[in-house]
Amino acid sequence: MLDRGCSAASIATFGIVALGWIGRAKWTKRRRRRLGATGGEGAIISARGEALLTPTLPYIFDYLTCLRDQCDPYTNPKGHIPLCMSENKLVVELVGHRLMQIETASRAFSDSTVYCYNNTLGLPGPREAVAYFLAKHFMHPEQRDMSFREALGVVRPENVAFGAGAASLLSHLALSLAEAGDAVLIPAPYYAAFDADLKIIAGCIAVPVHSSNASIGPTSEDLENAAVGAEARGLRVRLLLITNPTNPMGTIYPPEQVKAIIDWARARDMHTIVDEIYALSVHDSGADFQSVLRTLDNDLRHDVHHLWALSKDFGAR
Repeated sequence: MLDRGCSAASIATFGIVALGWIGRAKWTKRRRRRLGATGGEGAIISARGEALLTPTLPYIFDYLTCLRDQCDPYTNPKGHIPLCMSENKLVVELVGHRLMQIETASRAFSDSTVYCYNNTLGLPGPREAVAYFLAKHFMHPEQRDMSFREALGVVRPENVAFGAGAASLLSHLALSLAEAGDAVLIPAPYYAAFDADLKIIAGCIAVPVHSSNASIGPTSEDLENAAVGAEARGLRVRLLLITNPTNPMGTIYPPEQVKAIIDWARARDMHTIVDEIYALSVHDSGADFQSVLRTLDNDLRHDVHHLWALSKDFGAR
């Protein structure tokens, strides 16, 4: 799955949080005095809307402070540096130069279909382009001369879907594959926003998997212990979410471990979501990252779901 207009997800998130930040102090007491905390006739927003005002990230307010007063070595040397946010700014100039080329806009907007209703999974042309990209960089990175036609035989465009950011895609998957209240196992430590991504719309509950060695990743025993613990709390364990390379540890799971993790989930009739948002940001020459697409020879069946987005490898939000 691919990120489409990944700024949309971030803007929406920050917009919701900013709304709560600015207005919550003004009306929350008044609303609760009139209606309690559950909403009702005359409520300003619904109880669900109020729940959305809960910060999606524990550090979101600090990040917004950084945006208002960013550090600049010449004009604002005492400003803030947002270490809480991961952005690949080393490629901004390169990407900007590429996107400002005349032929880029011409190729992107010359086809009249881009202005009309179309497949909600993405326009046919871009889905083919992404299939080509995935085949070359994820399936067979050693085949740099792979042709477009060959690539589409490896990754079929109809199996590619676009979304407004990785967070949106993850939320859609959780909504489609699980019920509200179901548990999602995630090897710990993990990206802080996963809790909100899974809960806000889908109503799923993130359950950390504590590994005996977090720098290596979870074993089948670690996963089973987490699942049994969740079930003891009355939760149905439905999904397993892994990030490879991991965030924040930077651990790269070897292919055999990824395969073992998926086999464990399949034995429990669970779905596995593999987030490879850092796939092309591995710079250690000694590191040997392999995409799950290659590990499974792109045979994901119905229960393995691959996520990738622009926000790390291409420096976009």
